[in-house]
Amino acid sequence: MTSLEEQHAPERTNWRSLAFKTGTGAVVGALGAAGMMQLIDSGALGTLDRSREIAALLGLLYLITAGIVAFGLVSPRAGSRLLNVEDAEEIREMRPMLAWSAVGTSALAGVLFLAALAAPAGPVPAMIALVAIIFLFLLAWYTTHRQSAYADELMLAVSREATSAAFYISVMVGGGWALLAHLGFLAGPQPLDWLTMFAGFMLLGAFAITVRRGLIRRT
Repeated sequence: MTSLEEQHAPERTNWRSLAFKTGTGAVVGALGAAGMMQLIDSGALGTLDRSREIAALLGLLYLITAGIVAFGLVSPRAGSRLLNVEDAEEIREMRPMLAWSAVGTSALAGVLFLAALAAPAGPVPAMIALVAIIFLFLLAWYTTHRQSAYADELMLAVSREATSAAFYISVMVGGGWALLAHLGFLAGPQPLDWLTMFAGFMLLGAFAITVRRGLIRRT
């Protein structure tokens, strides 16, 4: 029997498409980050340390990602230039899965925002933040379950590989950081840093696996 890897052999990465999508995302992200930092510096969100700032910025990245997916659902033709699809028709075919993806990604953005803005340094009471974060985690888990019902074998394989890559990167980076702190070379990671690393490396893992498999498909 032909294996999944043989059926879906890696193709050449479309570097032009990758550059366009990455560049567009970078511009939108930079503008959003500048606005977020201005808001943080104003003190309107409380006195946030570096760990909270990074978590909030990553939450913004998740929110922007969800917004791009939602934009593709509203305008498939324009969205096909930003999402990793062949054309607008593919977006229409993937509408249920993309809709759940947008909801789940927004939920994870909410988790990061709430963790960053929770008391004592932030304006959100700790108990409210905890209850809301638990709800959003459950929502994100449910949306992942719903997406899998619409995913083909290749999508499921990419998802598993991305999750595995994120885990190993987290172990290497987070574990290495913790070890260096244990040996007294630098300050150790804060509790929030671990959540930020897990969430950030999930995005990095998904991006890396997509590029490695040559799945940047838009010309």
